[in-house]
Amino acid sequence: MRILFVRLSSFGDVVFALPVAKALRANLAGADLTWAIEPSLAPLVGGAPFVDHVVPVDTRGWRRAPLSKKTREGISDFLGRVRGESPRLLAPAAPLLHSLSKKSPVFDLVVDAQGLFKSGIVTGAASSGRRVGFGWRTATERINCLFTDEHVDVDRALHPHVADQMLALAEHVTGKAGFERTPDVRHLVEREDPVVDSWLERMGDRRFAVLQPFSSKVNKEWAANDVIAFAELLATEGIQPVLRWGPGEESRAEPLISLSKKSSSSSSSSSNLPLLLAPATTPASTARLASRAALFVGADTGPTHLSAAAGTPTLVLFGPTRVERFGPIGPRTATLRGNPADYNRSGPRWPADAVHEAVRRLLA
Repeated sequence: MRILFVRLSSFGDVVFALPVAKALRANLAGADLTWAIEPSLAPLVGGAPFVDHVVPVDTRGWRRAPLSKKTREGISDFLGRVRGESPRLLAPAAPLLHSLSKKSPVFDLVVDAQGLFKSGIVTGAASSGRRVGFGWRTATERINCLFTDEHVDVDRALHPHVADQMLALAEHVTGKAGFERTPDVRHLVEREDPVVDSWLERMGDRRFAVLQPFSSKVNKEWAANDVIAFAELLATEGIQPVLRWGPGEESRAEPLISLSKKSSSSSSSSSNLPLLLAPATTPASTARLASRAALFVGADTGPTHLSAAAGTPTLVLFGPTRVERFGPIGPRTATLRGNPADYNRSGPRWPADAVHEAVRRLLA
């Protein structure tokens, strides 16, 4: 069975969608699964044993420059890949697809696990005999339902988490239940990365904790004082604090490193360790870095959820988003939510005593 699995973004939701793809791949006879995803996130799913092919779909780039030559070429290439009209479609399947009539479906099944207009466009564009997605009460954007034939509605009161809502699609298709909820990210943890591996080698046996204060949404983020406070707390536990940064965030990270050095030099405590800058990481290599850490403390954002899935003790500091809907999934996690009245551009606040207790419990 040829399956097109559509979950284009975002980082954290792609992590939460991994169990769905795994369930489909493992429970449908002869399954061959293709994942449609934004190019920047494609390395998160490429190489997973339950993902056979990856089709990059650059909807963000296309919207930024809708009339450009690059956009026209990208859309043309995408349509060829999901309609079977191009021999460049997913090399292992190309000989078979080339022998098919153009009227024959390329995919036996398309599963739209996003529920947005943009994912609906991808779903509707694919040549398929069956299209499954969320129903009117579950889809984030109801117009998405126009692009699917079978609709799955989920009782959000009973299943508030996005991961469980997506797993309901796999339950509908396979007729089975009880799938593993923890995202399988072993392919990312085991993937060698020269930059991360070199940094880890230099760290040697030093215990370190990764701090992830940055997010794509500013009201999820920590203030500078929060970052320094965390660094000082970890130092008292004899753990080196490390600041993770992603593409475009290095200029934001460097002032925090400087602030930490000033705080450390002025401190009377001999145990105070200045914050270190983590190596440059991609979304995929973050899992390898996090898996070697003693602790990961982050905002409600993709790298934090990847750390939780990798099995690292992970504390997630929530701002305006709901823990019930986006809580971390992993063997050792804890969550704290700030006071909703404090959600503003300076970020939410978390009680220091609660933070200290959560950190010490995870490190125990």
